[in-house]
Amino acid sequence: MALDERKYSYGLDHALRDTRPLGARLYDWFSNSGNAAITFLLILVASIFFPKVTAFMDVLFLFALFYAYWLHKIPRQLPYKLPSHSKFFDENNQGGGRNGVAEGIMFLGNKKTSSEEVWFTNSDIRTHTLYLGTTGSGKTEGLKSIVANALTWGSGFVYVDGKADTDLWSSLSALCRRFGRDDDLLVLNYMTGNSDTKAPSNSMNPFSSGSAGYLTNLLVSLMPAAEGDNAMWKERAVSLLGSLMPALTYMRDNHGIPLAVSSIRNAMNFPEVVKLSRNESLPGKLRESIKGYLDTLPGYADEAFDDNGQDKPMGPDTPQTDTQVPKQQHGYLTMQFTRSLQSLGDDYGYIFDVNCADVDMIDVVLNRRMLVVLIPALEKSSDETANLGKIVAATIKGMMGTTLGSTVEGTSSTVIENKPTHSATPFVTIFDEVGYYATDGMAVMAAQARSLGFALVYAAQDLPALEKRVKEEARSITANCNIKIFGKLEDPTQTKDFFEKTIGKAIVTQVSGFAVNAGSLTGGFDSQQQASVTFYDRISYDELQGYKEGQAGLYFANVVHEIDVFYSNPGHAKAMRVQKLIGFEKTDDYVLKNLKNIAAMRDRLASKTWTAASADVNTPMDENLQTLIDGLTNANDSNLPSTEQGAMALAHLYATQNPEAMAAKAEKKEEIAQKADDTSTATTTPDGKTDMSWQEIMNAPEKADTNAESDDGEEEDTSSSGSGDSKSPIKEVSREEYSVEDAIAEKADGGATILPENLSDEVKEILKSAADALTAGLFSPPTMDEYAQGGDGDGKGLKAKNISPVQQPGKTGR
Repeated sequence: MALDERKYSYGLDHALRDTRPLGARLYDWFSNSGNAAITFLLILVASIFFPKVTAFMDVLFLFALFYAYWLHKIPRQLPYKLPSHSKFFDENNQGGGRNGVAEGIMFLGNKKTSSEEVWFTNSDIRTHTLYLGTTGSGKTEGLKSIVANALTWGSGFVYVDGKADTDLWSSLSALCRRFGRDDDLLVLNYMTGNSDTKAPSNSMNPFSSGSAGYLTNLLVSLMPAAEGDNAMWKERAVSLLGSLMPALTYMRDNHGIPLAVSSIRNAMNFPEVVKLSRNESLPGKLRESIKGYLDTLPGYADEAFDDNGQDKPMGPDTPQTDTQVPKQQHGYLTMQFTRSLQSLGDDYGYIFDVNCADVDMIDVVLNRRMLVVLIPALEKSSDETANLGKIVAATIKGMMGTTLGSTVEGTSSTVIENKPTHSATPFVTIFDEVGYYATDGMAVMAAQARSLGFALVYAAQDLPALEKRVKEEARSITANCNIKIFGKLEDPTQTKDFFEKTIGKAIVTQVSGFAVNAGSLTGGFDSQQQASVTFYDRISYDELQGYKEGQAGLYFANVVHEIDVFYSNPGHAKAMRVQKLIGFEKTDDYVLKNLKNIAAMRDRLASKTWTAASADVNTPMDENLQTLIDGLTNANDSNLPSTEQGAMALAHLYATQNPEAMAAKAEKKEEIAQKADDTSTATTTPDGKTDMSWQEIMNAPEKADTNAESDDGEEEDTSSSGSGDSKSPIKEVSREEYSVEDAIAEKADGGATILPENLSDEVKEILKSAADALTAGLFSPPTMDEYAQGGDGDGKGLKAKNISPVQQPGKTGR
């Protein structure tokens, strides 16, 4: 038969007795604000409705005045700490270098019995928090309230959710929107909904920063556990990775070569390993490390492979080497990383296999951003879920190692106090359902994160869930968390034992028993006039099982209270969006060198009053560009078409850049002009006079034509042979030997027409005709077309008119 608790159950408030002295009880009663209000109200009512009391109004007034002054002077205390905005002295914040100044920054809720506020200082919450609560205990809402505190500080948080609930993402989006921090909210979404399409998510490259040893340990932590003979292969695989990773991180940091999952997977191929061992751009120590690994492979001979890692063709006198043996041994080692690299590069390649990632853990922590990680425990296997959580935990751990510092020399202000994470408020990191992805090293994070400015919160449904994967780490985590919050729990075994040992017992006095009241008509029971001392649980586990949502037992510094956890109630965002960031490659060295000038140019372009003409320092004009501008300016004066003006500008640039070639051409033209002058001089008298009459001068061209026809192709004068005729021979030379200058000179001297080889007959005839016509027009003998007086303008001589090769076509010289 079940016990009827309504009839037979007896509450502790009836069994316990307050055995404190009367003075302590009166002090406690009068210091209560509610009792003080009742006291003042009674005095007021008595003075109004009871006339006899008016005789004692002076006494009552003095009592009320003294009581109010006493209430003002008594110390203000809260269950734990006073908030930082309080001006009162905090007795709970003394000792250990603290002077009693109120420093509370995190509001966790209210005390259940008195509604007093529960506050913790920066130093308190950096001792980390353990939150245990079964399904329906309000644990997630309590964690959201802790996140809300971080946002009120202007800080950030990392929230790793092992259940991957989309409601959490919606609530955190709404919470960040309330504080205007939408742009700082990032998400790593591993949920795919059991489909092959990638989920909307930000990206993270854990290999973009960090030392070679840290990245090696990260990949090793993702490898499955090995026992027996497999342990030997695992150790050799770790040796392979330990040899390659320093070279890859060196090229990342010094050569600007991005390091990602795909590049690590490619670098593990045997040809790439050999190629790295012979890469002269790497320091000798790194190459020796890779060569040392290759030498341990059975059957490896360095001379059997070329610099690209391919097999060399062996000569007839060279002993044959089986190159398949070392390749096979190397393949056995790379197989150890197949699963982890395949998961990162293929299954979650949209998150990890990127060069320019959205999420940089150093940026998240130092710039106080918000990162939400959704790990679907239902969708993934336990091992894969653990690996996904390991990556995030390892990146946070690596970031902590970066901020820990390495130097032990220098002033305290630079070595100790100038750490990047040293701040008035901590950076909150929440691991919800941590048992699903607990890994080695989390206990170390809890031990050292306090001095680095991190406040870690570990949450689980019960202790067995926390110890599911790594029991030793879970026990160390619980020991390093000073603030322990117990929501509703149902585990009657291990969790109950841990709760009772943590909360402890208190010394109380309770009634010894009850006796029948003989004089009572109802036969009731009265308590005996004595009390006994006993130990009683400060919070019973039975009472813990009856908690509602948001109710919890709080333990800190051996002080236990039942509280109502602060409910932030962020609601849900109407629209949720993943921040789309633009990835930039590594800044070019040229840009870094001229960063100051680029910034100055940006400021000038943004200014409405700046002009290039008013600049303090004019940019020097390029010499070649200035030459082109001068040539184009000169050509513009000749009123030629724009295409010809451009050609003249290019010719001017060529002449300026090649003065020797232009001088040689000018000398060649002078020689040709001199020969033409000599020919004209030979056909005239030394004094430049002639005995021809005016009629003979006018008929001279007709006679010349008649003589040419009658002579059947003979030369009509001494200079005609110098200009060439239609029957001059054609001389063919190779295209390599063909020169325009030599062809012009040969033609001007009356020689053959020089043409390139392999031209058709029609093309040869066209070019030969054009050459003959130009030769006749440019280098023909002087014609007596103007009457010159006396040869020198004396009225009796003719003055020759020639076109010199130096002159421009269409212009005459006298």
